[in-house]
Amino acid sequence: MKSILVWIMMLAWVPVTAYAEHDSFDKMGVVPPKTSQPAPDFVVKNLKGQDVKLSDFKGKVVLLNFWATWCGACREEMASMQNLYSSLGKEGLEVLAVSIDRWNEDRIQKYVTKNNLTFPVLLDQNQKIRKKYHVMGLPTSYLIDGEGKIRGYASGSRTWDSADSQDLFLSLKSNDGVLPLVDQVSMRKD
Repeated sequence: MKSILVWIMMLAWVPVTAYAEHDSFDKMGVVPPKTSQPAPDFVVKNLKGQDVKLSDFKGKVVLLNFWATWCGACREEMASMQNLYSSLGKEGLEVLAVSIDRWNEDRIQKYVTKNNLTFPVLLDQNQKIRKKYHVMGLPTSYLIDGEGKIRGYASGSRTWDSADSQDLFLSLKSNDGVLPLVDQVSMRKD
């Protein structure tokens, strides 16, 4: 009798969690793909000249953001991305900011330093990664789960440190609990 009750409770929970994920996606304006596909892998240099490979982050939830220093909407969302990274980075969230600025590493480094950005900033100066991800406008973000699959897409600026954003990233955690439940208050540091 207990096993039947356990199964009934488990079956009742599945639609609730699926709804919660889609509710978070809707609130953040993130579009889930029709079918979740593996994120295209890439190797690119960071600002320190080191190679960074997307597949090295398997097991972590990744916010893959395409931006440029000349893009006002990109600059608008950077502080909230930093707040999100500061709050959940040690818990298994990775923010990867892919700059498509062409041949202007000094400007990118100055921007990163001035704004105290601590997440990895990657250089896509020849825009191969941008093309691989079919990015047409900036900013554009992809949400990648711990298994390396694309779970959502957002075009335009977002407030990444909001409670809705936190819920969204928590819904992407893998079965091994990459991101634990944290306080539901906004992560803003204003």
